[in-house]
Amino acid sequence: MSQRQRRLVTGIILAASVALIATACGGDDGGEAPPPGEASGEIRVVSNWTGSEGEAFQAVIDAFEDANPEVTVKIEQVPFDQTQSLLTQQFAAGSPPDVSVALPGIIRNFAEQDLLLDLSQEWDDWVQDGEYTDVLRQIASADGTAYAVYFKGNVNALVWYSPKQLDQLGIEVPATWDEFTAAMDKAKAEGVAPLAVGGKDGWPLTQWTDPIILRVAGAEAFNQLARGEIGWDDPRIVESFEVFAGLVEEYFPKQTLATGFIDATCARAKDRALFQNQGAFINLIVPAECDEALKPGEDFTFFLMPKFDDAMPDAQFVSGDLFIGARDTENEGATRALLTYLASAEAQEVWAKRGGYVAPNAKVSPEVYPDANDRKAAELWPKSADVPAGYDLDDWMGGEIQVKYKQALAQFVRDTDVEKFIATMTRVDTRAGG
Repeated sequence: MSQRQRRLVTGIILAASVALIATACGGDDGGEAPPPGEASGEIRVVSNWTGSEGEAFQAVIDAFEDANPEVTVKIEQVPFDQTQSLLTQQFAAGSPPDVSVALPGIIRNFAEQDLLLDLSQEWDDWVQDGEYTDVLRQIASADGTAYAVYFKGNVNALVWYSPKQLDQLGIEVPATWDEFTAAMDKAKAEGVAPLAVGGKDGWPLTQWTDPIILRVAGAEAFNQLARGEIGWDDPRIVESFEVFAGLVEEYFPKQTLATGFIDATCARAKDRALFQNQGAFINLIVPAECDEALKPGEDFTFFLMPKFDDAMPDAQFVSGDLFIGARDTENEGATRALLTYLASAEAQEVWAKRGGYVAPNAKVSPEVYPDANDRKAAELWPKSADVPAGYDLDDWMGGEIQVKYKQALAQFVRDTDVEKFIATMTRVDTRAGG
């Protein structure tokens, strides 16, 4: 599976209440990228993207090489589920890639071992120039030191649908949770599957649980769970999974765990299901993988998953892709040059113009996005510390907890046993002392 289909990426929690920790020592001594166009040599880059997203990333790399003609970038495509083990092996063997996509869990692990380039100076400049916020800097940091750059953002909890299909069924775009479930009830009554869910690939199930926790338990509890400050048996978390159980029982397809992400996406795109809850990257995938004749904003679009409780403050579920540089790279100049480029508005505009992409750099103009769907998704990206948000929970936890969490979710879809699920996760995740 490509990283476009994950959430994918990473996950520390964005919240206004999180204080920025002062930069600590660690990593390298903080070198600088050479002036634009003066880097040289060969570097190796590990990424996860394939298909239409792989082509988009290659276009970004091509633009970098055009601007740095003395640099050759070798891309190594690695399946998402194999990335963590591959990086661990290669770093341990002393032969890491110069640049690699990485989840926050492994970033923290490598930072503790002093294996990464310190990018604090770059982040000082970006925050000062208004390209990024301190909140985004935290995502790229471990113990207060910045070790990664943000390249690709993603806004989640977007419920994708066909305006034509809704009109044919006499369904209005839901604005409340009750209207959301009522729409799915009506679809069922008309013989249309309420939801398309690609549970076979595992990660799409977390696309449901994360926004439900945000909407039922709230951003504070979501953040606390991610950081291990509360356990899975916290009443707010338990209630969240009770709500999720109801959705599974009433609206999830019986074949959820036998259906892959692309198959589910195309089922919705071909009106065999009413809704699909996924990220902004669907905007690129539908025309590329399902039907190139489908026009974003016309044939398919989205609404933000409604609040479960109208009294609950707004909170946005987001994710994205981070890149790290190896401290032991033999070409620090080109490595820093590429990392700096990936974080730039110039690089991000290359992909933004292709669609299905949210640029995390605040300097990227809304005008570069090719259609209304992408522009609408980009507007949802948190641009200030005043926006409570939750960052991909399982990617933030990482490691064995992440693996067991996905396994437990698959079992939960089979039996919707909340008590058993909570007990399993309390045993797996003991960070809160539970």
